[in-house]
Amino acid sequence: MSARAEALKPAIAGEAGTPPIGEAVGMGAAIDYLSQIGIEAIEEHEQTLAAYTLERLGDVPGVEAFGPPAERRAGIVSFDLEGIHPHDVAQILDWEGVAIRAGHHCCEPQMARLGVAATNRASFYLHTIPEEIDRLVAGLHKVKETLGNGASPTRGRREGGVRR
Repeated sequence: MSARAEALKPAIAGEAGTPPIGEAVGMGAAIDYLSQIGIEAIEEHEQTLAAYTLERLGDVPGVEAFGPPAERRAGIVSFDLEGIHPHDVAQILDWEGVAIRAGHHCCEPQMARLGVAATNRASFYLHTIPEEIDRLVAGLHKVKETLGNGASPTRGRREGGVRR
């Protein structure tokens, strides 16, 4: 055996580099934080918010909620606002300072099954408070005031869209 060491090119040596130490420490802190609160408490909070959201959405004419009852939900409520495209809903809510998702959410087969091209989706978690859901509902009323005649720029004239 030779006492001479030979350096290998990095690709051959298979050097892994510095491990993601900061990420590992951050993940540990996140696990500790969530463990302190308790996964069951987080689940209960999400279900309480889902029930409140479903109740409040009932105050908005033309809203159809999709999905199971609140006790079987995570912190997500998908819904449609009759006659108004979800992207239009999301845009007006954004102007009102409310963030939601709009689109097919990577589940086109489900959208086809529901008979819609897209849905709106409100998500919430540990940090969400009921007042934010109230802001969502107030924003939906603003959407109805703005586009509630069924005229949507994303739909053609034959479908009740805006004439240009």
